[in-house]
Amino acid sequence: MRGQAFSAFGYDMIMAIYRAGGMPVPLPVVDDEFIGVQIENVDGIVFSGGEDIHPSLYGEVLQSNAHRIDPFRDRYESALMKAALEAGVPMLCVCRGMQLLNVIRGGTLCSDIKDTQEAPLEHWETDEPWKSVHPVHIKEGHYIEGVLGKGKVEVNSIHHQAIDKIGDGLEVVALSPDGIAEALTMKDRDNVLAVQWHPEFIAKKDSQGLKPFSWLMDVSKK
Repeated sequence: MRGQAFSAFGYDMIMAIYRAGGMPVPLPVVDDEFIGVQIENVDGIVFSGGEDIHPSLYGEVLQSNAHRIDPFRDRYESALMKAALEAGVPMLCVCRGMQLLNVIRGGTLCSDIKDTQEAPLEHWETDEPWKSVHPVHIKEGHYIEGVLGKGKVEVNSIHHQAIDKIGDGLEVVALSPDGIAEALTMKDRDNVLAVQWHPEFIAKKDSQGLKPFSWLMDVSKK
């Protein structure tokens, strides 16, 4: 009907949560007054991929190479993430979600990887989104080895922006060979994980993609 609005959610993300043993509950964009209700009724939250984050949120101006931006989503997810961090809710942040976490913690983003590096690796593969594009190197001796694996892990990649300045209290725990931050954790908490790749797409072809979701299920039970 004319004027009817909809909330859309990625089916691959929903199925990854199911397969990891969780019950996905899609959280629609709402006014701030309802965010508390959402927080109180979930055990953990996945912040998924999607549009660019408006650069005004980290003190920059919009560039001509920007992809689609949704200011309503920016406003809502910023408020939701701040509330979730304050309440101690376990979180898995994927791609845009990882970038949002960095911004919320006072960090900044590179507007486009190709503008900041002379010969970066390929980080944008959308034709076969489950396909391994490059390796990431997991930080040795960190608990994240028990989640993502030790040493070198192959991942997919669908992002043109990346972490620049690291946000307060965050730690880079995985790097691509060209120096892009590929995973973040919080130094003072063990129930927040952010990855730059898309494990929900990997999970369609390889059960290794379920590891971050299984981790979220485990920490959400504590």
